[in-house]
Amino acid sequence: MIDIHIHILPGLDDGAKDWQETLEMARMAREDGITAMVASPHLYRHRMVEPEGLITKDRIFEMVSQLNRKLSEAGIDLKIYPGCDVPLCREALDLLADGALMTINDGNRYLLLEFPFSGIPPASEDILFNLTSTGITPIITHPERHLIFPEMPQKLGRMLDLGCLAQLTAQSLTGGFGRHLAKLSSQLVSQGYIQVMATDAHDPERRPPLMREAVARLAKIVGESRAWDMVKTFPEKIVKGEAF
Repeated sequence: MIDIHIHILPGLDDGAKDWQETLEMARMAREDGITAMVASPHLYRHRMVEPEGLITKDRIFEMVSQLNRKLSEAGIDLKIYPGCDVPLCREALDLLADGALMTINDGNRYLLLEFPFSGIPPASEDILFNLTSTGITPIITHPERHLIFPEMPQKLGRMLDLGCLAQLTAQSLTGGFGRHLAKLSSQLVSQGYIQVMATDAHDPERRPPLMREAVARLAKIVGESRAWDMVKTFPEKIVKGEAF
């Protein structure tokens, strides 16, 4: 399995707090069957669009390199690729134009994009158009945890029509965020609104990097082949910058 969304780089955001926790998360992920992951810290340290809180591409590259080295030294057979969890904002477009925004594996093809939880900004479609017109495919992260998408899935469908993909959080499907959200997640999957699944893990306990149980649940909804596409085949193409 390949996890395209995880907050495993220590001290950058609200994910792993130090290298010890990072390595603990890595061991858990590998034992669960994850072989590669995209380290994707929030673009802004405190999730506020403030220049002083910007996490730069150079910083992400530096820490991904450190993590891959530490994993090798620790004998953990896990590959880390660079990425970033980007908020839906016009500032992101400016950073992209300047070559300062980290796409998945720096491939300039796929970008993790987080919508505000409470609503869909009026400028959303314009921002998405600007991204897709440059060849970027936005991947909407955890739409099942959004205030509007689960209740009005046609709005998520509109984003997919504009060229986006949607990424479900594994823990949402297994009940980690409550039974109601698990039901909504299952519905989004069965209705065809979800293309990939990831952990969006932040720590080893409350939000751990585990997917195998969720894959089993996915298989009951869409079949085993499609379930594995969502955690292996499609994520691999995303990391390589290939279309699917």
